[in-house]
Amino acid sequence: MTKPFCATLAFALLLALSNAASAQTPHEAARSFVAQSHAGDDLAAIALSAAKQTQTYGMLVAKLGAADANTALSNEINALLPQYQPRWDENLATAYEKSFSPKELSSLASEGRASKYAGTVMERQSKIGKYMQSSSSPILISLITEALKASLSKQGL
Repeated sequence: MTKPFCATLAFALLLALSNAASAQTPHEAARSFVAQSHAGDDLAAIALSAAKQTQTYGMLVAKLGAADANTALSNEINALLPQYQPRWDENLATAYEKSFSPKELSSLASEGRASKYAGTVMERQSKIGKYMQSSSSPILISLITEALKASLSKQGL
């Protein structure tokens, strides 16, 4: 084989391998974006806010006072997050996958707020929120229910 042919073959192989390594499925790109942007990190705050609207939380407040009830419930939610966060993040990745192209998601994941697509995140938030509401309400309800039960149980209620 000639040197130019070997060099061309080596370059082509290197290019093919680098493209294969960097290629992501749309869902992998969405998962990368969710992980790198910490988009799902508000699950605990969402759960606490929703739980505070329940009569059960009112029972905790009556027994402990507002500050201690908040702390007790927050602690239970945080303890349960490892069980619920992966499913929440997976649903969030699906929501972003449905709202953005893989190219947009890769740009958002790697460039963050500097991405030329950063402005479109807020524009598409309504669609993402609707998907999350329909797909993730069972996750949220289960998390809240379990956290409230544990809080009540620890208070002897």
